[in-house]
Amino acid sequence: MTVKERLEAYRSKKRKEKIMESIKNTMKYAFSWSSKNEIEKSIEKPKKDEENNMEENDTDDDADEECKDLLEEEKDKQLSYKDPRILYLTYMIVVAMWISLYMVVLRYEFGTVYLVLSALFFICWNTRSDPKQPGELSAYSVFNPNCEAIEGTLDASQFEKEIRYGIGGVR
Repeated sequence: MTVKERLEAYRSKKRKEKIMESIKNTMKYAFSWSSKNEIEKSIEKPKKDEENNMEENDTDDDADEECKDLLEEEKDKQLSYKDPRILYLTYMIVVAMWISLYMVVLRYEFGTVYLVLSALFFICWNTRSDPKQPGELSAYSVFNPNCEAIEGTLDASQFEKEIRYGIGGVR
């Protein structure tokens, strides 16, 4: 598959996604509390971006690089945050469902079991399962920017000394 064919396939895919996105936005804003100005801005912005992308994609030399850039932008859109009002509403619905189910479970005298299972589910659900993104800081480097050995941690040389000379031989 040539670069032009890949680029054309990607463009057609993006057009379909934009149509679906515009339908979703229309439905979202129809039932939203947003003002009319916010809706108009959100509709006009993708049109301008699409025109700029079409002008940039005309050159064949930059086609492969543009494909990579567009794929990175798509990843960023997937990672972008949701509307806080929708998140708040979603969380409120989940909490209400949890409380109502808890009331049912209490009726059958399994409240403690439900609490323990809920806690385990919450822990598993909030544990990170996706791989670290390139350039993303690890938890260790956030709190230790120079990656120096933290006092009290066991490193390989100290472990070797303890094995050879015993715990008293290491300072």
